[in-house]
Amino acid sequence: METPRPEQSRNRVVKEAGAYIALAFGFSWVATIGAIKLGLAEEYLNIGTAGPAVAAYILARNQQPTPNDRSKRKWLWFVLFLSVCWIVLSLHYLWWNGAGLGVHLRPLLLIPSILPAFILFGVLARDQGVRGLTRRLLHAPDKWSAFALLYFPVVLGIPSAIAYVLGARMIWPNLGGFTVTAVANATMFFLYNLLFVAVLEEPGWRGFLLDRLETRFAPLAASLLVWFPWALWHAPVDYYRPVRFTWVEEILLRVVFMIPTTIILTWLYNRSGRSIQATAIFHAAMNTFPYVVPYYQMAWLLMFAFAAYAIIADKMWRKHSACLMETHE
Repeated sequence: METPRPEQSRNRVVKEAGAYIALAFGFSWVATIGAIKLGLAEEYLNIGTAGPAVAAYILARNQQPTPNDRSKRKWLWFVLFLSVCWIVLSLHYLWWNGAGLGVHLRPLLLIPSILPAFILFGVLARDQGVRGLTRRLLHAPDKWSAFALLYFPVVLGIPSAIAYVLGARMIWPNLGGFTVTAVANATMFFLYNLLFVAVLEEPGWRGFLLDRLETRFAPLAASLLVWFPWALWHAPVDYYRPVRFTWVEEILLRVVFMIPTTIILTWLYNRSGRSIQATAIFHAAMNTFPYVVPYYQMAWLLMFAFAAYAIIADKMWRKHSACLMETHE
């Protein structure tokens, strides 16, 4: 069964949340703005994305060692994690830029690949806090992992298919249809979003910040307290990206749609027994779906309907009202 979160004083929660936000913003904004000012390629902006996970790992340390294999063999896991991240990053940018399905591994991309590999390697950390956090990210996939993966194909894909049959105007990604190249490109894009976006964000926003806030606040209030810094955290990339967001795009993405997204992620986190893996898969699918599959734009309004269902079904306005399942710690 679920191991209850330890009740914490409001002052302690505020202190931990403030420390997390300061560390996450400090790491991400310095790294991102620095990379942009130095004129580095987009690939190196991925370093700044790691701020949330790095902050969570620093603050999750409890200085209590876990009996662990100290042999050099465990470092083979880090090499494996690093190799996978490096291959995904190299092939994503190669294929996404229209180079077909060639293979070219760029040695310098090992640098941004170190961070997701380091986060995944936390599953073998000696510190109990870091190890416990990572085990909620790396565990055997379950029904909630499958739910997170299939949510967008079902909730958005089915209405989009109906709209297409009825002749509605669709948004068509520029991947060239359902060819082998397009499918491979879409798969690699999902893996990129999983390793270089979700794995670097979700241990922080959900695994640490939301987890702490829910010891003192109801899930709905905690969701809103996560939403604001999470939305603001994106500001440097939104402002400095090659094609900057307009104010309308910024409001639509970071305010209008991010609020129901945050509520759904809270619902999923609680329903899955505080599984960071489930929220990471959901996050990666959300970032992938609009770029690889044709869809009907109005279908995104179902996000609001599902967020409303989550609030009502789990009475998210009540403290500790979420229906928590088996824990992944």
